[in-house]
Amino acid sequence: MDSAKSVPQFSELINPTLFVLRELGGSGSITEIVDKIIDHLGLSDEVADLPHGEGSSTEIAYRGAWARTYLKKYGLLENSARGVWSLTSLGRETESVDPK
Repeated sequence: MDSAKSVPQFSELINPTLFVLRELGGSGSITEIVDKIIDHLGLSDEVADLPHGEGSSTEIAYRGAWARTYLKKYGLLENSARGVWSLTSLGRETESVDPK
């Protein structure tokens, strides 16, 4: 099995990001969000720990960053402080979005 192919695409992380932020009370650090998504999706350690390129980031964290960026563009998330993401009022009202 190719682990890289098992990592969800960023579009597949959009709705789980909304879900876990609700579970976290509306905001969370990047680490909290990524850890909760890994648990929520039941990803194996092999998939969760897959590095992104040569840096220290994991592939799931990298793709999660893109999901948060798109949610911010949709007006559902805001970067309330460095490394902390929060649901906006629209984000709190939105159960899910069409990632396409």
